[in-house]
Amino acid sequence: MKDTVLSIIRHGLTIAGGILVTKGYLGDETVVALSGGVASFVGLVWGAVDEYLAAKKAKAAA
Repeated sequence: MKDTVLSIIRHGLTIAGGILVTKGYLGDETVVALSGGVASFVGLVWGAVDEYLAAKKAKAAA
């Protein structure tokens, strides 16, 4: 499920970036950098939350 959600986020960022480039608000290099950064940050936070919840669950089971 994580891969699916991250894929949807990446596609959403691509669409939003395309709109911003078309309207002239951002350059294409900026959109690529921002999209990569946001996708990486979301993946990092998601992984940290998963680890935290797994540790909490393991501690409760012990």
